[in-house]
Amino acid sequence: MSLVEGLLNQTITSISSYSKDVYGDKTYTVIYQDVPCRFQEILEQELLPTGESITYTVKVWLYPDILIRRGYKVIKDSTNYIIQKISIKYNLDGKADHIECFLN
Repeated sequence: MSLVEGLLNQTITSISSYSKDVYGDKTYTVIYQDVPCRFQEILEQELLPTGESITYTVKVWLYPDILIRRGYKVIKDSTNYIIQKISIKYNLDGKADHIECFLN
């Protein structure tokens, strides 16, 4: 049983992966639909070692069986977000318990 199982009572409409063509343009393909989640609006800023600052506007919790990467598109309530950061959280047995994603 996941630590966040009772909290994942919202739904993301879709998660899309992407591919780039020779010109660098991205084409998105839906890989997951109606994904259970916890979706929370936040305003958080992170300073990278390069000196660049990234602002996150949404934090999402997902089950660990969802395979995602940075740059994937998330659609919730007809709004598009891009995954900027992913953090896998583990339980006391060392197994993946849930995923935290930061979007903007």
